[in-house]
Amino acid sequence: MLKTPFYLITLLTVLIFVISCSSEEETLLAGKDFTDTDIRVLSIDTFSVQLSTIKFDSITTSTEERLLIGQYEDVDMGVINTASYFQLSPSTYTLNNDAVLDSVGLILGYDTYFYNDTTQVSTINIHKLTDKLRTDDTYFYNTSSFGYEDTPLATETYQATPNKDSVYVTLPFTFGEELFNGIRDNNITDDESLYQQLKGLTVQPGENDNSAIIGFSTSSEETYLRFFYSMPDELESEEYTYDISINTYFNHIDSDASGLPQEVLTDQEYNLYSPDSYNMSYNQAGTGYVTKIEFPSIKNISDIGAGGTILEATLYIELNADSYSDIQPLSEELLLYTLDQNNDFASQVANSIDVVTASLSSEESEFNHVLYNVPVIDFIDQKLSESPETEDALILIPENYNNTVNKIIFNDSEKSNYNTKLIITYALYE
Repeated sequence: MLKTPFYLITLLTVLIFVISCSSEEETLLAGKDFTDTDIRVLSIDTFSVQLSTIKFDSITTSTEERLLIGQYEDVDMGVINTASYFQLSPSTYTLNNDAVLDSVGLILGYDTYFYNDTTQVSTINIHKLTDKLRTDDTYFYNTSSFGYEDTPLATETYQATPNKDSVYVTLPFTFGEELFNGIRDNNITDDESLYQQLKGLTVQPGENDNSAIIGFSTSSEETYLRFFYSMPDELESEEYTYDISINTYFNHIDSDASGLPQEVLTDQEYNLYSPDSYNMSYNQAGTGYVTKIEFPSIKNISDIGAGGTILEATLYIELNADSYSDIQPLSEELLLYTLDQNNDFASQVANSIDVVTASLSSEESEFNHVLYNVPVIDFIDQKLSESPETEDALILIPENYNNTVNKIIFNDSEKSNYNTKLIITYALYE
């Protein structure tokens, strides 16, 4: 990596003259107090920016403290379907011997997240699992799935109100009575004996839904199976409750991209380059789509001159104007990561102060030029100094990539009329 001499640092605190395009040069003549060397500070925007879309084979969804349930059809991403799978257990396996069940229901507490159109009616189908949630790995993934009974225990249609309290789904009395009486009569005394009766539940969206993806809490105080019961021998009638809460869960997140450019992404190592997808690239949380960013010509910076240093490097990447709205919002910040040559996560990009983030800029939004500004100097410095050379690249993802389904569509340099570009401020000296 090219080093910055002390006299240049001193000089630049006094004056930096930046040329607006790479074809022009200006010479800064430093005074005798600094050096007799001519210094030129150039702004260069001719390095190529190559975008492509990849799709991760799987991403973890079992540690994100959110249930995602719903389905909608997206013109850019296809049909997005999310369903939750979970096991339950109570805090205690004790009920009064005289307790009598009155009713049972599943309470799903909103956690305020939603994506797409909540004004449309959604459907919840609750099914009993036929298999326990087991894994040879530490986690469950968006691609994980388990068997469940074809006929749902209950179906509820509702219009989502994410800022309200919860959705309540009444379950069959016979289903609740078997569990309730088993616990009351000490036939169900621990998790294992509970799972003999109830391996778990899955909440599936309606097959024909085209509405929204809704986030529900996994907290025991917000989401639970609730039994309402009474004590017949009491003089005054009073209703009691007994709850069974979630202890293991994951979200299955599926995307059907039939007929879209992303349909070819069946292998994580495959790159769908932007010229093959309408000069756009795609990010979508939850489903595994992500935009891969490369700078194929960056090593040519040495052709400018043997002595020099990069002062600043910023990637400007334009959003497709038709890909976001009030019901499909953009993230204000994105995190910067590197991928290795196999398109696997490598590391998060950081500098001496903090992790590096991309920020949303809407200064030109009236012209539909909404961009992310991405400081990439740390990555480019690493690329210029690495030995041996690697084929790593950059990706941008939101902090909540594993428990949302927000999409981001980028225009490449050609489609954006070169608003998507890399600008490098470069100091050249003898």
